Amino acid sequence: MLVDAIRLKSMPRDYRRSLPAFDYLADLRRFSFTRPVTIFVGDNGIGKSSLLAAMATDLGCSPKGGRMGDPEAILPVSPVVCECTELIQRAYFLRAETHEYLLSREQSPEETGGRSTLPIQVDVQARSHGESVFDVLYERVDGAGVYILDEPESGLSVVRQLALIAEIAQAVDRGAQVFIATHSPILLGCPNADIVELNDTGFQRISFDEAEAVAATREFLEDPEGTISFILDPDAEDAEAEDAEAADTTVDEAERPE
Repeated sequence: MLVDAIRLKSMPRDYRRSLPAFDYLADLRRFSFTRPVTIFVGDNGIGKSSLLAAMATDLGCSPKGGRMGDPEAILPVSPVVCECTELIQRAYFLRAETHEYLLSREQSPEETGGRSTLPIQVDVQARSHGESVFDVLYERVDGAGVYILDEPESGLSVVRQLALIAEIAQAVDRGAQVFIATHSPILLGCPNADIVELNDTGFQRISFDEAEAVAATREFLEDPEGTISFILDPDAEDAEAEDAEAADTTVDEAERPE
């Protein structure tokens, strides 16, 4: 592993102080990584994205996203320390909520002039969201390095998400270590991935089948009409159960010998 573990250097004094992810890391003191792909899952507001941003900042990437060593990046002091097994020479932070900022940086003269894979004439700002995500990954994810992807499924079709899994697997084969925060059940299927759920108990390693996103998606696909009906009127199912129980009681009483 290029990044062997993370630990909390100091508790943040801003909004992150109230995020459970940072409390959990403080209690753990140190969280180790065992596989080349680590996927963080958990409810909104638990701090997955903020944790990834802190990791990226410690590696020299802007908290807004972008490559390590970007001369335009303003790097605040990170509360998280990445314990590395060797000098990290390549890192990139892809962040869904700052995608337009990332594209503006990628299209700047200094970045287009330094492209090694993507043709200079390609205008990533003129591409669709999904196309531009793959353009950036095509250029930036190359061999040994640390790549942090915050909700990369945003704006991607199901087929594109499957293609992203292939890109990640190929990057790992070339020596990459990848960290992902996602709500996508599809991305949880990445090979060689360690799924880490942030929940009420802290950092918990879970299997693919144990992930809430996977279970909820399966439930919906098995009975879409029933699932939607329950969401729209959750009390209806309870009422039906009560009616069925009352009917059973009536039948039992009717069949009881006098």
